[in-house]
Amino acid sequence: MKNIHLFLILLVISLSSCADLENGFVDNNPKPVVEAYLSPGTIVRMRVYKEIPYADVTSATTNKEMPIENLKITLKGPESSVQLTYKGEGLYQAPATFSIGVGKEYSMKFDYNGMAVSATTVIPAKPINYKADKDLITRQAIDISLGGGGLGGRPGGNFNEQSSLNLTWTNPNSDYFISVIENMESNPVEIVKFPVDPTRVRPDIRFRNEPIQGNTVAIRPQNFQYFGYHRVILFKLNPDYVALYKRNGNTTQNISTPPTTITNGLGIFTGVNSDTLKVRVIPE
Repeated sequence: MKNIHLFLILLVISLSSCADLENGFVDNNPKPVVEAYLSPGTIVRMRVYKEIPYADVTSATTNKEMPIENLKITLKGPESSVQLTYKGEGLYQAPATFSIGVGKEYSMKFDYNGMAVSATTVIPAKPINYKADKDLITRQAIDISLGGGGLGGRPGGNFNEQSSLNLTWTNPNSDYFISVIENMESNPVEIVKFPVDPTRVRPDIRFRNEPIQGNTVAIRPQNFQYFGYHRVILFKLNPDYVALYKRNGNTTQNISTPPTTITNGLGIFTGVNSDTLKVRVIPE
């Protein structure tokens, strides 16, 4: 599912384990990298890529996804079992009739280079009592297109903590949650107007907070980069997502095998569930 996919840096370029490097060799049988998020009410989609061993990492392969094509992937639930259809570019999809239910267990399996790759997950419940203390946020529009600093170099104004968007929910079992905010406008207007520069990269229309085990989070107004309506999505997560999320800070100075629950593979096959609110950002 696209909303959560954008907030996990998929480890397509996985690093060899410390033991491998210390013994002077790298695994010559790369594993497949799987990415799948199962959620009630959505069609199951899975992406599968080739692992790029540490020894093969170059400027040409860094952050490059190499899809694995035409696998025979079986997806099994409590009521039925289906084979995923290959859609191209490493994407596999289940029939729309295959449903995902809360609290139920799902598994997938396929063969790759003589290895039986498999994983299992359980679908978490939807967030309970998800609320926001406001549905309207004001930001000061700033025009620095002529080179001015605008508001003393503090674009957008409105730094009052009391103006934060406060999200709350019920979490008696200290489960993991992550909040994702996404602008809904077809042509969003930036809060800060910059000088015209065709090479400038516009801010992402989405941002997110760190996974937490609490029951509240404050979204500061300056985190919003665009005016207009935004989806404010709260995802309930399984611990495997959080483990891989935290591992994304690894570098070649901190080399270790990424955590995964996939047998003979890397990546993630996990259940998520969510609830969505809306908030509008307008000029002061």
